[in-house]
Amino acid sequence: MGIRSILATAVMVMVCAAGICLTSSNAIAQEDTALDRDLDKYWGDKREIRTIQKRLFMKDTRFEFTIFGGVIPNDDFQVHYPLGARAAYFFSEDIAAELSGAYTFRQESNLREFLTDQFEEGGGADAQIFIRQQIQWYAHADIIWSPFHGKVGLFTTKLFHFDFYIAAGVGVMGLEVDEPGADSPAEAKYKVAGNAGCGVAAYMLDFLALRLDYRHFFHEFAGSGGGLSYPAELTLGVAFFTAAPE
Repeated sequence: MGIRSILATAVMVMVCAAGICLTSSNAIAQEDTALDRDLDKYWGDKREIRTIQKRLFMKDTRFEFTIFGGVIPNDDFQVHYPLGARAAYFFSEDIAAELSGAYTFRQESNLREFLTDQFEEGGGADAQIFIRQQIQWYAHADIIWSPFHGKVGLFTTKLFHFDFYIAAGVGVMGLEVDEPGADSPAEAKYKVAGNAGCGVAAYMLDFLALRLDYRHFFHEFAGSGGGLSYPAELTLGVAFFTAAPE
């Protein structure tokens, strides 16, 4: 067999091999394309992306009414439990004016009970620990600023919207003052008080929200000797909104 015959045979074999490979590739490509379509349909349902929607509702020009309860724990001898209400009007999504008021219930702390027991065991049965100032009620006006808004997903099916806000304002504290050795009963006094704090509101429905608030009050001590009082308050409330404007 000559060289030309060998080369011709080799070329024919290569052409045939190339044809077989091309045919197989086309068949595989078609099969892959069909398989890819089936996989896309399957995983498309599984990988459905839930996009974050706009805010649950708008607060602009709406009223908010809140009922709350909480605790004022930073007194060594007594704990106050405020129960009150708030009313706010939103000038915009971020700014609101709020009025709040509360009446407080009081309970002696463990420290006062411990010291009283110690005095009595030491022979001082008539010994008393005077709490010279007690909070009876308060009323405040505040400006609320909400610089941060967010959303939290629950089980990939439910979105909760929330706001983080800052509050500051001024008001009046109603106090009961009892001086040691005084013959007269406890006296009611009133002090101008400032307050500053922050909070988080979680919006459950178009008209319903939960609020967690922290407030720090500052006012002049009502008893003799002067000084500064700074009770801190932590409250949890349920807020209701009026209907959104048309």
